[in-house]
Amino acid sequence: MWELAMRSELRVLMMSLAIAGVAHAEALVGPGVGNADTLVSEGSKLFNKKQYAKAADNFLKATRANPANAQTYVQLARAEMLAKDLQRACYAYRVYLKSVPDSPDRKKASAESDQCERQVKAARKLPEDPTKGFVDSRAAFFTALDARQLLGAGSAAETLKSLVHGGFLGPELGEMAQKLGTAATAEAEAVHARALSGEKLPPETLRSARPLYQLAADVGATSSEAKGKMAFLDGLAELNDKSWKKAEAHFSEAAKSDPANREYVFYKGLALYQAGDKAHALKVLEADLKDDPRTVVLRASLSVSESPETGANELEKLLFSTRNPPEK
Repeated sequence: MWELAMRSELRVLMMSLAIAGVAHAEALVGPGVGNADTLVSEGSKLFNKKQYAKAADNFLKATRANPANAQTYVQLARAEMLAKDLQRACYAYRVYLKSVPDSPDRKKASAESDQCERQVKAARKLPEDPTKGFVDSRAAFFTALDARQLLGAGSAAETLKSLVHGGFLGPELGEMAQKLGTAATAEAEAVHARALSGEKLPPETLRSARPLYQLAADVGATSSEAKGKMAFLDGLAELNDKSWKKAEAHFSEAAKSDPANREYVFYKGLALYQAGDKAHALKVLEADLKDDPRTVVLRASLSVSESPETGANELEKLLFSTRNPPEK
C-alpha cells in the first residue's frame, strides 16, 4: 500500500525537470545594495576629505538602497558637481527639487542647481546627456510589467537594470522596484503552490520559479520563506533525476527554513524511501507527521516485512482506525 502511494507521488514529481541553477544576480534596489545609512556616512567622510568622486559613488548606492530618502539626492548632486560630473549633478539636483517641494535646504539647493545648469551650458564637448533615454526606458518598463514580461530580453527586469546602470534616480525607482518585486513574487508563489499540490507542470514553468524569487530579492522584495521554497523546488528537480541524497538534502533545507510546512518533511521522507533507507524515512515521518495516513501506512508496511506478528497488529490498528476513526 505504502509503495503504491509513494509511486503515485513520484509519478507526479517525475513530470518536473531539473530546475536550472541561477547565479545570484546583482542587487538593484533595496537592502541588497547595502545599508543606506552606512553608505551615506561613508560618503560624507569621503566628501569631507575632498574625495568627491568616491563620495558620489557611495551616495549613488545609497539612493538605490533607499530611494525614498530625498536628502541623499542633494548630497549626491553636490559631490558630483565638485567631481566635475556636471550633467549627472544637474540631474540629481532636479530629482531632489522635484522630490522635496518644501525644505530648509531647498532654496540653497535651487541656487546650486541653477549654477550647475549654467556651467553645463557654458561647457564645451560634454558627453551626451546620460539621462536622455530615461523617459522611453521608463515607459518600456511599465509596458513590459503590464504584459507580465518579467524576465528575459526586453523584460521589466532588464529595463530596470538598464535604468539603474544608467543612473536613474528618484523615489519612483523604489516604486518601480516594488511593483516588479510584487509581480515576480506572485508568479513564483503560484508555481510553488501548484508544485506542492502535486499538479503536473511544464518543465519551463517549474524552472521559472527560482529566477523569479531571485529577481524579487534583487529589487528588495525580501521573503523569509523564499529560501525554503527554492530548496523544495530544487529537491523536486533532484527527485526527477533520481538523485535521492541531493533531493533529501534540499528537502531538509526546506523543512529547516519553514518548519510549519509539513509537506517538506513528507518529501524528505519520500527521498529517503526512494533511496532505499525505509527505516530512516519512517523515523523522519514519525517525528513530524506521526498521525499522517502516509506515515501509518509506511509503519504497517515495514512491520509486515520485519515481523509478521507485529505487522499483523499494526495492520489491525490501521484497519480499525479506518473503520472507527478517533473522535476529535
